[in-house]
Amino acid sequence: MYKVLFFNGQSEQVANIFCEKIPEGFDVSWRPHRLSDNEKTDLIRDVEFLVLHPAVISGSVLREAKSLRLIQLLTAGYDQIDLQAAAELGVPVATNGGANSWGVAEHSIGLLLALYKRLIHCDRSVREGKWRQAISGFNTFEVAGKTVGLLGAGNIGRKVARRFKAFETRILYCDVQPAPDIETELDARKVLLDELLSQSDIISLHLPLLRETRNLIGRRELALMKPTSVLINTSRGEVVDEEALVAALKEKRIAGAGLDVFHKEPISPDNPLLQLDNVVLSPHTAGHSYEGWFRRSRFAWENIQRVASGQPPTSLAQPEEG
Repeated sequence: MYKVLFFNGQSEQVANIFCEKIPEGFDVSWRPHRLSDNEKTDLIRDVEFLVLHPAVISGSVLREAKSLRLIQLLTAGYDQIDLQAAAELGVPVATNGGANSWGVAEHSIGLLLALYKRLIHCDRSVREGKWRQAISGFNTFEVAGKTVGLLGAGNIGRKVARRFKAFETRILYCDVQPAPDIETELDARKVLLDELLSQSDIISLHLPLLRETRNLIGRRELALMKPTSVLINTSRGEVVDEEALVAALKEKRIAGAGLDVFHKEPISPDNPLLQLDNVVLSPHTAGHSYEGWFRRSRFAWENIQRVASGQPPTSLAQPEEG
């Protein structure tokens, strides 16, 4: 009987979905994510499979896991996992295999539409009995005809590209790897970062947080953007220099931003982003959807069974080089 332990930082319903269809030969338990390292150490010692959401576990806890064969994340991001400790122990770390990519892609589009159509302002004006006072006729915009720049063309970036193409847009993308499928299907064009920033009306970020992507969008990069352009970030807050972004938004050097992620989460009550009316904010929930939890759990179980049968896992997290 293989032991599976799930440290769950979401609702009990998420744990119930994961535990709903336990394959034969597996014994599953789950505990809240917010336990001390000492408490986690006591639980993990004889566990073969560790499942995490959020993707947070210390190296000191991992080193006490004597039987661990796989760390399976229900998340896409893995920047708070001690990959070095896992590698030293010979324990692979697997992400959710793009299970949340549908939700994140749709949320990215939603943030853009909320900005372009001033939906937050419209809702407020109706509720306050001000009817059309939020809309002048010259402060809402169409997506059609715009150039969309995707920074990152992985599982999520590709889905975003396909959805934006349906709006009759031109697609540019910047990635270390080419994406020939969207080049062929969508006439997307691979460009360097500076060209993407200067040519795009809508810039959407879909990058993992790595050493080379931290603060990738800073003061210099924001200065390259059009004053009419908007920035959408559903990846990681630290990919953008938040202080530089606030300055650009305040000074109207860019038109707006739709943000699901921040440097500090939950966002601090004194964060200046909260005072800006050209920003739409959401609480790092882009990948959260009813359908997505089932997809994440299904992929996790498939990967766990793969390793239990002696096969390598898929969708491995890649440690940084150097």
